[in-house]
Amino acid sequence: MLKKPRTFFAIHRFESKCYEDSAGKLEVREPMVQSGLLGETQTYDFGWDETESLALINASVEQVKANIGDTPVVVYGAGAHTTQHWSQLATLNVVAIADKNPDLWGTTLKSLPIIGPKDIPKYAQHTIISSRAYEANILSELTVLLPDIECHRLYGDDYMSVRLDVWAQELEQRVLAFQPKLLVHTPTHVKENLSAEFFLRLKQQLPDLKILTIWWDYDEENTDSGYLEYERQVLRYADLVIENSNGTRLERMHKQMPPYDRHPNPEQVIFHPTWFDPSLFYYDPAIEKDIDIAIFGSRVGERGYWIDLLKEHYGDRFHHIGGVSGENRNPLPTAEYAELLRRTKIVVNTQTYPFREQCKGKVREAIQCGCVLIEQDNQETRLFEKMCQSNSIHYFSGRDDLFSLIDHHLKEFDDSNETSTARRNVLDWCLGLLKKM
Repeated sequence: MLKKPRTFFAIHRFESKCYEDSAGKLEVREPMVQSGLLGETQTYDFGWDETESLALINASVEQVKANIGDTPVVVYGAGAHTTQHWSQLATLNVVAIADKNPDLWGTTLKSLPIIGPKDIPKYAQHTIISSRAYEANILSELTVLLPDIECHRLYGDDYMSVRLDVWAQELEQRVLAFQPKLLVHTPTHVKENLSAEFFLRLKQQLPDLKILTIWWDYDEENTDSGYLEYERQVLRYADLVIENSNGTRLERMHKQMPPYDRHPNPEQVIFHPTWFDPSLFYYDPAIEKDIDIAIFGSRVGERGYWIDLLKEHYGDRFHHIGGVSGENRNPLPTAEYAELLRRTKIVVNTQTYPFREQCKGKVREAIQCGCVLIEQDNQETRLFEKMCQSNSIHYFSGRDDLFSLIDHHLKEFDDSNETSTARRNVLDWCLGLLKKM
């Protein structure tokens, strides 16, 4: 029989979520605790708050204005970060928006042309980088591509360093006082996490400590990507890593094929997508499913195309709900979000960016809440489907497929056939983790 490990949860929050709505709590801590397979637990949550992030952006924009005045500037980044913070960026003399996605070139955003990075000098000698996760990478690329262009940053390298030191000291004190056998760490943006040296020092002080961590996201496109380097650092200390959204890349990683040829200990990574808090995400046959069709989540990347398409075709029968980023962001408390899922007949879920495929969390949330899931076809969700043996996922590749599936399931929908497997899935998920540890 497995021993119930004394477990410490280190939940590093993303700035858009409080602890109660954080992915670390909902997808990792709660399923593990509610499984009944752990011993005594303790939790420390920490992270950069959204108000602090906004204050930093405001200060950075004001500094750029003080340096260049009304000189023309190109904003780099045509995504959710730019639309969400447009009120600040628009105080500059923005003449164009650059993005490396060629599908966007020749279109407009905020009535300004979207251009390729190579065209920046045609519009301005200054560019301001509008990205949090990719700021350092973009700066590196532009420095090589356009050495004569002056680049301005919103975040910089040092904005997090002081806070990281404070969090590290507090976390170390708590962990050493608690003396856990298992430390579960849920990270945040790749450039903002505690160092590998911190965790290695903990393991020196607690020789029996096992560390489990999660990879929420990935980027294979840039071999010097912050994501790839972060993965390399994690594999120096983690005893087990959950790859949460992309299982097919693990075959290449385990064989140490590029870009994973410098990843140490790749065998410690498993594809084991997290389930969600079963006390919130569950099917209830007593609840009327009065929402016909919905897309949940931010209007980012290619998702905006599908939102517009469904709204035009189905009118009031379609609903776009929630979203933590972008111009029309509408973040919902998790309990309200889960309640809306339980009321939804058909959830449409799409990929967001062309350079990666993911089995997104919405897949598991929809299944747990008894929805029919119509998923943009991708190999990652198909791999997950084989693991969980679900029969509630249906795939589309284009608009005709999508409309046909929706029309069929609207006609045939019978929620009496849906059953909740949330607690069984969560128990199996946690048991699998502890066995691998």
